[in-house]
Amino acid sequence: MNKFYANICERFGLNAYVMGDYQKAESWFRKLEQSEPNSIRVLRNLGVISLALGRSEEAERYLLREEKLYGPSFYRHSALGDLAYATGKRKEAAKRYRLALKDPECAEGGKAFHMREFIEQRLAMSEDEKRFANAMKAMEIFKKAEELRESGEHLEAIKYFMESFALDETNWPALNNAASIHLNALKNPAEAEPLFRQAFELSRSPQVARNLDLCIQALEKSQKNQGQKKRWRVRA
Repeated sequence: MNKFYANICERFGLNAYVMGDYQKAESWFRKLEQSEPNSIRVLRNLGVISLALGRSEEAERYLLREEKLYGPSFYRHSALGDLAYATGKRKEAAKRYRLALKDPECAEGGKAFHMREFIEQRLAMSEDEKRFANAMKAMEIFKKAEELRESGEHLEAIKYFMESFALDETNWPALNNAASIHLNALKNPAEAEPLFRQAFELSRSPQVARNLDLCIQALEKSQKNQGQKKRWRVRA
């Protein structure tokens, strides 16, 4: 695979990931994996994508392989911390989050300083057995919310996503998903916007940033249309 096509695979894969199309993202990085199976961009992204698709064992293999080949770093510790957190390994999650916070990249002025507050929240959750147990309950409620969303029960799905977030204050995907239903299914950007904003403040996720931008555009369009309707009523 030539360098140009490899970069295309990476870019399209990242774009698909940001859009939430994890299967398409995986397909692009699988192509890249054929020519550079041990590159950082392949190991890290297939690890993160596998976790997003619920394949935790596969995610762990990729992320540990990256760490073995390239050594520890903030992003490797935080990704492995998220993996441990998602799979109920409380002590391992706490260990990884502590290491991530000690990394210079996470210090003030470092490239990952914007993630420090979130990692600190995750560490606090992982160090507290009761709060961590609530986080595990939140994951079960989150799964129920996804089932409701898929069956078209939008209001119930929002209710469950918000219950999930109430149990785990770091569960930004619950906020993002509730907001997405408000925006896409219920056509209510005004309700979606504060949820997207809160999810972005927590995660700094490019995916959430894109959703927030689309929501703001929809909100501005809605407000413009409402203004036009008012003017038409006055003229009538």
